Amino acid sequence: MVGESPTAKETKYRPELDQSPELSPKDAANHQSLIGILRWTVELGRVDICCEVSMMSSYFAMPRDGHLQQVFHIFSYLRYKHNARMVFDPRYPSLDYSKFVKRDWSSFYGEVKEEIPDNIPTAHGNEFIILCFCDSDHVGDQLTRRYRTRFIVYLNSAPIYWLSKKQ
Repeated sequence: MVGESPTAKETKYRPELDQSPELSPKDAANHQSLIGILRWTVELGRVDICCEVSMMSSYFAMPRDGHLQQVFHIFSYLRYKHNARMVFDPRYPSLDYSKFVKRDWSSFYGEVKEEIPDNIPTAHGNEFIILCFCDSDHVGDQLTRRYRTRFIVYLNSAPIYWLSKKQ
């Protein structure tokens, strides 16, 4: 039985280097079913396991025993963090604009000005801020030398879109 885990992925586990035995057709079908459940869990808002589920989905066609154990580890993490929930916070994020370097792009773009149509509709409601955070593990797959890109998009302080994908 797998114990409860404070992390979604075992720290030193590299699924691309796993040399454990291939799963039997019955166990492989179970593995695929569990991956499907995890993908729906991510779709329903468990962003914290998005990268791990995406990584394990790469071994959907020919899973090994180590991959199945890692999937059990993810479920153990979900049991450990069963109270995690996504909060849709409509407040404006507090940003320190002094950390953003001001650049002069006029030498590249020239003296351009944004054209705003005369018949633009009147704004109703409050303005909003869209933030995007992205990350890449740069050659994280030691076998194929491909990398995984992850990003999450916020509308004000509410996450609205996320993705983890091998490039």
